[in-house]
Amino acid sequence: MEIVKKQSGSRILSLFLMFLFVMPAFMPANVDGTATPSHYFTATYFHGSFRCATCQRIETLSREVVSDHFGDALKSGTLVWRTVNVDEPENQHYTKDYQLFTRSLILSEVKDGKEIRWKNLEKVWDFVRNEEAFDRYVSSEVKAWMGP
Repeated sequence: MEIVKKQSGSRILSLFLMFLFVMPAFMPANVDGTATPSHYFTATYFHGSFRCATCQRIETLSREVVSDHFGDALKSGTLVWRTVNVDEPENQHYTKDYQLFTRSLILSEVKDGKEIRWKNLEKVWDFVRNEEAFDRYVSSEVKAWMGP
């Protein structure tokens, strides 16, 4: 009887330690390692394995706009920047989820772990050759998306 108690106690301890150390890896986190708030926004650049110069420029400009204009939101976790390769098997569903037909910058709002809305910033392709217009477009869209 004592052996059974020791085994079940060690099993409970093992499960607790797994939850304590493994589960945080599956939860979104801020740059400093703190948990992301229950309500936050994402700016995600979706790309493929083949990266043309224009696609790379859109990603670079998007990342710069987000970090330059929304640094505080990034630090607090209110805004999360991501890049996702849709050619990787685990990410192919995004093509259907967001109706992607090319490389895209998607804004998304997440509340209590569920995406409640999203928007494709399709005009990034129109402004990729004009940094000022690109900056104005993306920053105004992110600002409007996140609200006052």
